[in-house]
Amino acid sequence: MGTRIDTDGRSLPARMPEIAAARQAVMVIGRPVCPACQVTGAGLDAIGRARPDLLMAFVEMWGPEDWRARTDPGWPEGVSVSPSAVPAIALMADGRVVANRFGAVPAHDLDRWMDEFFGPAASPVPEGISAGEQEVLDRTAARRAQHDAVKGR
Repeated sequence: MGTRIDTDGRSLPARMPEIAAARQAVMVIGRPVCPACQVTGAGLDAIGRARPDLLMAFVEMWGPEDWRARTDPGWPEGVSVSPSAVPAIALMADGRVVANRFGAVPAHDLDRWMDEFFGPAASPVPEGISAGEQEVLDRTAARRAQHDAVKGR
């Protein structure tokens, strides 16, 4: 299974040497109250099973200190994120950002997107929602319904 690092924005610069040393890494940056971020983060377990050599970093942006860290030395070059554009996903190869995308993505779609930059997975993530993603969807159903009501959907 791939290696997973969980951190916050303030701690990320200190962890970047470890992340940059990975041949292949995926970084998901999100807010802890964001259901889409939680679902995408939960999908990393399936990604780690599919890509055992992958380093996965899940970065939670808790408050102003974390957001200010984006300008600190050591923040990954080429990774841009704002509170309104999460989750943000960056793929890194040998310490360089090779691709970015924004928004929630199921693990199987993330795995297919990674094929383009890292080659095919050892055991591709099957279509559908993973168990971890489903657990988060169930847990955040009320919050997501509230978001939809506020947005008029």
